[in-house]
Amino acid sequence: FFWNKDKTQNLVKKVSELKSMSFFKGLGTYYDKVQRMRKLGGMISDELLISKEKVELSASISKTDLTSDLVGEFPELQGILGGYFSTHQGFDKDISQALTEQYLPVGIDSKVPKKPFSVALSTSDKIDTLVGFFGINEKPTSSKDPFALRRIALGIIRTIIENKNDLKINDLLNYSTSIYQDQGYNFPNQSLQKELYNFLQDRFKYYMKEKLIRLDIIDATISSFSLNKLFSSFEKAKCLNKIIN
Repeated sequence: FFWNKDKTQNLVKKVSELKSMSFFKGLGTYYDKVQRMRKLGGMISDELLISKEKVELSASISKTDLTSDLVGEFPELQGILGGYFSTHQGFDKDISQALTEQYLPVGIDSKVPKKPFSVALSTSDKIDTLVGFFGINEKPTSSKDPFALRRIALGIIRTIIENKNDLKINDLLNYSTSIYQDQGYNFPNQSLQKELYNFLQDRFKYYMKEKLIRLDIIDATISSFSLNKLFSSFEKAKCLNKIIN
């Protein structure tokens, strides 16, 4: 019953329903979030040389399945149902796939989004979340990470490295912060960019350890590290690791 009802509800028309769904206290509604994602996605589309229009459309409708009865009943189907609804409504295949894969990867071994439109949507969503939670000081502690921010940061790193493509993450973090400010969110965290840099650097170290890169090579890589060159840095470390071992 829910499926028949939900799948026919026009996704573009449902975007305005997100205005009544809170994303998180201090970070606005899901409607605010998708507007921020549209802008971040636009910036990523320029880097990946893909259609800005399609990336912006996928960002706009990416959270509409949260308003459906089915996701209300089965929250674990977020994204997957958005993909089905958009396919049913005749949206472009790239857009439907991006909706399905927007929450990937979900762990160290889960698959990463591979298609450029999926990469753009998944990365813009994760960067928006990371910047927002760090901005309002909802950061992980040594024992607690209630918003899975470590997993989100690792997801960004894995998506870039495993697609063999550097993205200007530093620039995206700065841009994301300014989009929040344009929406009227002034963050209490005064050292936001520095903390995000250190946090992502730490996750990058963790990723290299998982890939069995020697500790001395990891230290050397980190000493000349740029968030805009994650893939290049990892490749250099991997080549050096091969030679020395």
